[in-house]
Amino acid sequence: MKTLIRSVLGLVLVLGWWTFTGNSISTQKAQDKIPASVWGGGAGKVVIEAETTTAARMMMGFSRDKKDDEDNLETYEDVPAGTYRWTIDVPSGTGGYVELNAVTPKAGDRLKFRILANGRTVFEDSDELLQPLEPGYAFFVQAYLDDYAKGKLSDD
Repeated sequence: MKTLIRSVLGLVLVLGWWTFTGNSISTQKAQDKIPASVWGGGAGKVVIEAETTTAARMMMGFSRDKKDDEDNLETYEDVPAGTYRWTIDVPSGTGGYVELNAVTPKAGDRLKFRILANGRTVFEDSDELLQPLEPGYAFFVQAYLDDYAKGKLSDD
């Protein structure tokens, strides 16, 4: 039941984020590696620590408003089971989502991640898949931040 609620909530949040940010056209294409710096960075460092017992995809979206335009960057990195850490230098006013999504999970698999902004933990989540995943469902943990550098979580 928890997985179903997370899946529905995740879909609602993604659709809401796309609606809010106008994600119809990105100014940059998706990158298949989480970058060490986004748009020159400068405001702070966000660190993502992740653990997975199965192959997974770490996804991060970055979005910021500019005077006449909006920048969007979608990034992802496929990883085998293990422990990982990404440190990203971000500019001010840049927010987005972080999602660790299991690729082909089995009952008993676990996902965990923690987000740190300038050395301070701002979000932590973990989940375990208790029974086989039903078709059409996903197993993931996720968070949305209004500003990565400040560690400000989204109110949505």
